[in-house]
Parts: sequence; C-alpha cells; structure tokens
Amino acid sequence: MVKLARDQSASHRLERINVQLRQELALAISSEVKDPRLSMVTVVSVSCAADLSYARVNVSALGEEPEREQALKVLRGMTGYLRHLLGERLEHMRRIPRLDIRLDDSIAYGVRVSQLLQELDAPVRKSGGGTIG
Repeated sequence: MVKLARDQSASHRLERINVQLRQELALAISSEVKDPRLSMVTVVSVSCAADLSYARVNVSALGEEPEREQALKVLRGMTGYLRHLLGERLEHMRRIPRLDIRLDDSIAYGVRVSQLLQELDAPVRKSGGGTIG
C-alpha cells in the first residue's frame, strides 16, 4: 500500500513537471526567441523521463511542410539555449532535462479533417438542406 502511494506521488510530481516545462518552453519561444520562423510554433506537450534526464517535447507548427520542417530544425538547433532559459526560470530543479523536440501533426491533422468536412457539407447546404421527409 505504501509503494502504491509513493508511485502515485511520483507520477503526480512528474505530471506537474511536464506541465511546468510545457508552459515555460511556450513562454520562452513566444517571448525570448526573436526568430520569425518560430512565430507559428506551439508547444503541445512535454513528457519527461522518470529520472528527468530527457524530455520529449511535441510541438506543432502551422504552415506548409517546408516551413514546418524549417521551424523544427531551428528549434532543434537551439535546444541548448532553451535548456539555459529553463535553468534560469526553474531554479527549484537541480537537473534540466535534455530536450528531444518532435513535430506533432495532430493540430494540423484536425484542421485538415475540419476543412474536408466543411467541403463535404457545402454541396448539401447549396442544394437546399438535405432533409429527409
């Protein structure tokens, strides 16, 4: 029973760290980094290893594929700077994890599905409703 409570406490702590890292990274990218190629980048989620040695950072970038890949390349090139900023902001953390930045397509996928559904719905609205009666 004690082990279960310790595991829950550790997972709750890790979740709080993930949320705080996501917020701080999003703030750093939007306010500290002055690169216009990152203007449409959003930090979607952060998932730290249990020992805080690394963190997988999922980001979403709007735009065409070349622009998205360029934004990812820029972010990956500045992981050292981002870790430095995190170290300054998160003084209570002894270890700032290495950042593994990856592109998350879920937002772009959702936008595309929404567009397709609107395109499918448009002919029904033009033809007069499509009600069965």
